[in-house]
Amino acid sequence: MLNRILIGLGAVIALVVGFAPDVIPANIAMLILVLGGIVYAAIAVDAEDSNAYLIVTIAVGAAAGADALSSIPAIGAQLDGAMGAIGTSLNGGVATVLAVRIVNRLKG
Repeated sequence: MLNRILIGLGAVIALVVGFAPDVIPANIAMLILVLGGIVYAAIAVDAEDSNAYLIVTIAVGAAAGADALSSIPAIGAQLDGAMGAIGTSLNGGVATVLAVRIVNRLKG
């Protein structure tokens, strides 16, 4: 249940960042997204079998970095902003997966 709440909260914050960036200060919104990504990855992603999560993170990051949605008239720039915010949240989860994998390797 917590993972669904985190996904919903992340999606709402990402859309607010994309469509109304002045509502939430950018540093606070990104902090909430990163912390949400960290918690989500800790409870919902298996660190030893995280290939799908990592591939999605790379794809979202590449799409956000390339401004792939900016060609859509009227809302493309806002969707790119939301995509960048979602990528930020996913990258927080990647840090968690990396940390858990390192701990697992050190344990043996």
